[in-house]
Amino acid sequence: MKKLIVLSGSLIAAFSLLGAGAVTQTQASAKTTVAAGSPSLSINNVYSNSTSVTGKASKGVKVIVENSKKKQIASSTASKTTGKYTVKLPAKQKATTKLYVYAKASNGHYFYRIINVKAVASSKASTKKTSTKKTSTKKTTHSASSKKASKSSALKTPTGTWQSNSYKGWSMKYTFSQKTGLNQYTYQGKKSTHVLSNARYSVSAKTPTFWKINVTAKGGKKSSFYMHFTSNKHFTLVNSKNQAVKTSVGKAPAGHYTFSLK
Repeated sequence: MKKLIVLSGSLIAAFSLLGAGAVTQTQASAKTTVAAGSPSLSINNVYSNSTSVTGKASKGVKVIVENSKKKQIASSTASKTTGKYTVKLPAKQKATTKLYVYAKASNGHYFYRIINVKAVASSKASTKKTSTKKTSTKKTTHSASSKKASKSSALKTPTGTWQSNSYKGWSMKYTFSQKTGLNQYTYQGKKSTHVLSNARYSVSAKTPTFWKINVTAKGGKKSSFYMHFTSNKHFTLVNSKNQAVKTSVGKAPAGHYTFSLK
């Protein structure tokens, strides 16, 4: 007895093996009626540089690949646990070549699909794409470097405690705070002197690394000094022309002091 399988689309075929059979075509719009008991079959895209046909079918079924002349050129068996299969081709297939891929069960039922081998992008296009990507990467790296450099000079406030180097046994400490203002200390050995206490201050940036600090002490006395930043964590005291000069606070000897953020 033969059972007729109905396929809507441009390709219609029927098979009669052991009372059941099924056929389909590769178009996604094709509507297929499959006989009960027929194996399932899905196929990944095959390109002109592919060396195998891969996909997924009913577990343990035999997968056969035939050329456009319906001659078998390769076969394999779907995994008994996952249904995945890989059928190695004897040679790479030309673009637009038709291949028939069958899934055949041990009970004689089978199912097949017709696929067209797809062309791969030309080497010229591939090279162009790689070149573009490389240029893009280089540009991104440059951008990242610029961003990093910008960040390193983006200091907007001297907030924090800055400790100077030692000169002739003396050192200084500047503490800038939004709440308590500017405090200056001098140290001679273990002895410390609070030279300036809770003074108001403002920053006038001449350049991103050259600042003028305007100071108003508690009694109203105004003064100013200049800082040159060598990094976000180091500065030296300079004059109004951004030149390193010997400076002094309180009784500390005049010298070249470099301050580091603690």
